[in-house]
Amino acid sequence: MSLTTITNALPIVAAAYGRKFNVPVQVGGNDAYTNGKTIQIPQIDDTPTSRIMAYGYLAHEAAHVRFTDFDLARSHTPLGRFVEGVLEDVRIETAIIRTYPGTRRTLDAVIDHLVDTGSMNPVSTTNSPSDIFGNGLLAISRHRYRQQPALRNHADQADGALRQVFGDSFVRRLHGLLADVPRLTSTADSMALAQRILELMEDEAQQPQDQQENSSKEQRTQPNDQGSGSEGTGHQSSESQAQGSESNAPGAQDEDSGTDAEEQSAASQAPSTDAEAHSALNQALSATDEDLPTDLFEQVAETLQANAQPSPTLLPTVEHFAGDPVQGQQTLKRVKVHSAKLTSRLQGLVQAHTMARSRTVRHGRQLSPSHLHRAAVGDPRIFRTKEQREAPNTALHLLVDLSGSMAGGKDRLALDAAMALALALEPMGGVSRAVTAFPGIYGQEDQVAAVVGHGQPVSRHAGAFTQGARGGTPMTGALWFAAADLLARSEERRVLITLTDGVPNHFVSAVDLVQRAGSSGIELIGIGIQTEISALFPTAIRIDDIADLKRELFRIAERLLLSTHR
Repeated sequence: MSLTTITNALPIVAAAYGRKFNVPVQVGGNDAYTNGKTIQIPQIDDTPTSRIMAYGYLAHEAAHVRFTDFDLARSHTPLGRFVEGVLEDVRIETAIIRTYPGTRRTLDAVIDHLVDTGSMNPVSTTNSPSDIFGNGLLAISRHRYRQQPALRNHADQADGALRQVFGDSFVRRLHGLLADVPRLTSTADSMALAQRILELMEDEAQQPQDQQENSSKEQRTQPNDQGSGSEGTGHQSSESQAQGSESNAPGAQDEDSGTDAEEQSAASQAPSTDAEAHSALNQALSATDEDLPTDLFEQVAETLQANAQPSPTLLPTVEHFAGDPVQGQQTLKRVKVHSAKLTSRLQGLVQAHTMARSRTVRHGRQLSPSHLHRAAVGDPRIFRTKEQREAPNTALHLLVDLSGSMAGGKDRLALDAAMALALALEPMGGVSRAVTAFPGIYGQEDQVAAVVGHGQPVSRHAGAFTQGARGGTPMTGALWFAAADLLARSEERRVLITLTDGVPNHFVSAVDLVQRAGSSGIELIGIGIQTEISALFPTAIRIDDIADLKRELFRIAERLLLSTHR
């Protein structure tokens, strides 16, 4: 990955998805999964195919986290769980598309890719009954009710194979049940419909032999679907009813792409005998997990895992820390002594810097009385104009290293510095700041601890500044987190300040990210707590005690407020 592509890097895109869907996303490691609250995705090779899979996986799993009730008990049979999964996938994807229309393209791109590469093939009558039913249900549900055009041929062939193997009677009744898919509004609804489909299969599979024989005789004496006999009328009525249900539901498909092709496919297939259909249904009902198709997005997860790149956690999830409110107020009182003077000096600087100033020009509408004498010597600069300097327009993120090596007072010094700077900048117009500590509250390398967010007053979150040293130094992940936060901000200028003792777990990846962030327009400043960190950051400052803290904080704040963006 080149240094200029950080804005398109997976951790940045994943963070954007997390903000958009309000779902925690974590990047790194070797696995792709969802635990119902957080989405985990590995770092992958930077190729178009990997990006299609990764972004589609994020959108799909975000839909599950947003709309699936993971507390409900799943079916006790493999086939039941499979059917529930197919119906729920269609429901939650439809829901997230309704909320975020742009996800349609992201999700459909996954199916397009799987079809184009042959990873999804149409079913054939030579497949096993469980495979025909499973992949047939998947193709028909996604084509007709998720409206995925890439699966049109798959759905047509699936309908024909289903009719030949399981019989027309079963398929007509199945379509009647599937017509309820657009009306599913909850995970419980999906499970209830799945149970009705299983009951249909059991009912068709357990029909008495003499009833099946009579049904078979009746079908052989009735005209085909193109005629005007009772079977053709019944088929047409069932299909029309299903289509009517779809057209009345939100997001239903307007075209009749499925029905005509399915009827033509059915007419061209020689139906199985009742005994064969009975056997096929029983085989499908008794299918094991190994007999059934792999869940579609489990396949995507496996692909992502196969393309995982060894890396530390690149994008940690965030946890919020309230801390000790009483101790926090004591800390606030102590730090205010230093920040009050800093605030006063900074406000004066900003006012002086942005104050409208007069200057003389050659042309204008307002004369400058004190410069009229210039006209006598041929100097035309006798007009006065005022210019207003721009106010600060800066987003700032402070990262505080609270690793175990910061114990013994350095952790307290770093948090005091962060609080003082956050307090001093709080009343400044045009400046937004956030403070985050790393690693997680209990030393987790895949988490960071939010201290104070953009727009939040320090006084209400003072307790969060009472944390202590713990764990290792997962600086790379913390830098990704802060960079993602800054790139999402609208301010013209973005600054990332890291307070650390300068010993990251992965030194090379931390330096690499600092360079990438810098090439993407983020200014990076490192504040070394009783240590030199110039090897890590292009701009590095050392603070050894509270006296240094006051002096250096003013210099940093002055640079933030008055320097011109490079």
